[in-house]
Amino acid sequence: MDAELSVTENEAKYLKLIYRKQCEESIKVKTTAVAKFLRVRPATVTEVIQNLSEKNLLRHRRYHGVELTKKGIAEARKLLRTHRILEILFTDILDNAQRACNEASKLDCHASRDLINAICRAYGHPEICPCEKTIFSDPKCKKKQMGG
Repeated sequence: MDAELSVTENEAKYLKLIYRKQCEESIKVKTTAVAKFLRVRPATVTEVIQNLSEKNLLRHRRYHGVELTKKGIAEARKLLRTHRILEILFTDILDNAQRACNEASKLDCHASRDLINAICRAYGHPEICPCEKTIFSDPKCKKKQMGG
């Protein structure tokens, strides 16, 4: 059994947002920007950031913003992999990438690794989601070897 890191659904939203800004857009992430984007009070952001910091998923320096740790990057990638694979499935069903993204956001924290890997295999191990973002690999989701 995997020792899954325990992050709440709310904390997962923060990790995904911070990863997207920090790693995919190369933007320094300030807590005020997180509050504005997630439409929450700055005090709420501070509380969640403290929780994530205690879990060693990010570092927060007052007036300098937040930065994911290696552990935080790994957790955010797992969350985004799930989201992006669900987007592929839902785009296929809903025929609308934005609706698929919205639906994936509602469910991505609840889907098991086994389910996501099964969807990934069924879709031939896609590397790009409908939003043209990278789908990260999972060592437990291997492509079948040819000829063997």
